[in-house]
Amino acid sequence: MTDLEKWIRIRKDLYLQMQKQVHHRLGENTPELMRYHKVYDQEFSKKWQAATKEDLWAQAAQSQVVLMGDFHALHQSQKAQARVLRGLPKGRKIILAVEFFEAADQERIDKYLSGKITEKEFLKGVQWQSRWGFPWEHYRPLLRWAQKNKIAVHGINKSYKKRNATTLKSRDVFAGKKISELVRANPEALVFVIYGDLHLASSHIPEEIIKCLGRPFAKKILRIFQNAEKIYFQLLKQELEATTDVVRLSQNTFCLMSVPPWVKWQNYLMYLEQTYDQGLYFDEDDDDDDDQLDYTDHVGRYVQIISEELGQPVSVAGLSVYTARDSAFWVQVREKCDAKTVKWVEAMIADEVSFYLPEIQGAYLARASVNHAASLAMQFVHAQLSGYKGMFTELPKDFLRLIWIEAVSYFGSKIINHKRKTDTIADIKSSLSAKGPSDLGKESLQLSLAQKMHELMVITGVPRHRLQAQPRKKWSYVMASRLLGGMMGERLYAGYHENLVSTKNILSFLKKPLSNENFEVAYYGILEVIESLPAPFLSKKEKL
Repeated sequence: MTDLEKWIRIRKDLYLQMQKQVHHRLGENTPELMRYHKVYDQEFSKKWQAATKEDLWAQAAQSQVVLMGDFHALHQSQKAQARVLRGLPKGRKIILAVEFFEAADQERIDKYLSGKITEKEFLKGVQWQSRWGFPWEHYRPLLRWAQKNKIAVHGINKSYKKRNATTLKSRDVFAGKKISELVRANPEALVFVIYGDLHLASSHIPEEIIKCLGRPFAKKILRIFQNAEKIYFQLLKQELEATTDVVRLSQNTFCLMSVPPWVKWQNYLMYLEQTYDQGLYFDEDDDDDDDQLDYTDHVGRYVQIISEELGQPVSVAGLSVYTARDSAFWVQVREKCDAKTVKWVEAMIADEVSFYLPEIQGAYLARASVNHAASLAMQFVHAQLSGYKGMFTELPKDFLRLIWIEAVSYFGSKIINHKRKTDTIADIKSSLSAKGPSDLGKESLQLSLAQKMHELMVITGVPRHRLQAQPRKKWSYVMASRLLGGMMGERLYAGYHENLVSTKNILSFLKKPLSNENFEVAYYGILEVIESLPAPFLSKKEKL
């Protein structure tokens, strides 16, 4: 078995395992639902070719309806929808039609968008939690964009007491009619539809629209699927997965590839675990813990993948992963850490940071997401290889150590989710220019830019150059370390992926002792290697 085949096998096993656990929690698919899904899967059996976002915009300009898929539990899915909306041809009227609101709630939608009712009143009125249930925070930016740009939003869903294959088809029919009504009433507009990916199969919602508007209208419908597993593994075999974000299935059918399949399904699994905790999927009196997700096992699996990737076995025997609901975490922190470290831990938790705490051999998972879990796994691997025994809390003395820990964490998360994106210097400058004098975070952005300039001066040999920033708040160093570490980790991973940095080099970097008084020398030695690598990423504004 080649290294590539081994890499694919490990990832495919992870994906299938996560998908299986999701289906276990949701219940087995009925034969009707399996047939519905089979029709969807057939969409990706055809030949496809790599495409560009410009191809997508050009086809959108020729379309009257855009159907874009939604994987409800994946935040990246909604982010991709927002990016596509922002990239649509300017100067054309757009109408947003969405599955996550029901048509019966149109009056409430209009009132909310016009500011006549508060967000709290709106969510209560549309019964968001019981009818939809997926995180409102993921969808809110779409509504904010619509408000800002004076875009009308229409609910096109209809709820049914029973959810099965029959009601799926009924919802397709209902949505198709609603979309057709919007087209007839607004012939000059582009109707942009956000609906579950399964519903975008040609014989589902598209067929219902064609029944209403006629067969010739099919050429005016653009479909945008998201993250098809079958296409992803084909890209993986061709080693195109890191460079291909858009594929074209036909003249007016595309698929965006923004996350690997295992990331997609693990996010869903974590979402389900959170909803189980809230009692939304079973009775509160049910004391069966068999379905509880073990985050230690979850992060430990990532540790094994990362250590296998690097050819450096790391035992997970001593690892424990805690979340906010684990009281045992605080017991250990207060028993084994000094007062300063306890205060630092409190600040990290308040800022929703995931971190490894060597003092207790424990990791704190702030958010149930793949990126947070993968970053934690890499922090654990790093601690085992470098031997550091405690958190670094002396600032600005430990600033470089924090940057390097963040860089390593980000690098490891890219091994799990190579589609993850970070900020660039251009993004930081853009954010800085948009902030006022008293905005939170401005100091950390200024520090990031100053540190980047200082690093360039040091590695190019400018003698005795000093950092041109003195933040008043020590936490600004922490926030800046995340930005700088992300950029550093992104560049290091790109060099590793392109075989410009060997696994042996990576391991030598990871084994540098952080507690060494002369760590600054090691840091700038590593940085010099990283800065010699080609910059692999664009500004976020240029990404799809």
